Amino acid sequence: MKRTISLLLLLMTAIAVNSQNIVLIDKSDRTPILIPDLKAPIPDFITRHYTGFIINQATRVVKNNVVTYEIIIVQGTTTDTLIYDQNFNIFREIIQKDDSIKPPQRKKM
Repeated sequence: MKRTISLLLLLMTAIAVNSQNIVLIDKSDRTPILIPDLKAPIPDFITRHYTGFIINQATRVVKNNVVTYEIIIVQGTTTDTLIYDQNFNIFREIIQKDDSIKPPQRKKM
């Protein structure tokens, strides 16, 4: 009888553990960077290719011993993300259309 209860308890524990969601944590180190501390190639590229945009946030990301820099730039309701490699060369641009964010419409009374 004890053996049957032990096996049943073991089976129920295995089912309970197996049904839990396992979340893997992204093992990256994210460090905010002050905007004045950015290396010259980054602000120069933004002023040449993204006129009217301002730098909102800058982050240094280290993942699997690879250093990248994520720069978030904004202009009005448009927010874009530029990703640079460790040599400050741009290698990815994430562009969001400003159609997705619309200002609220005023109601006429």
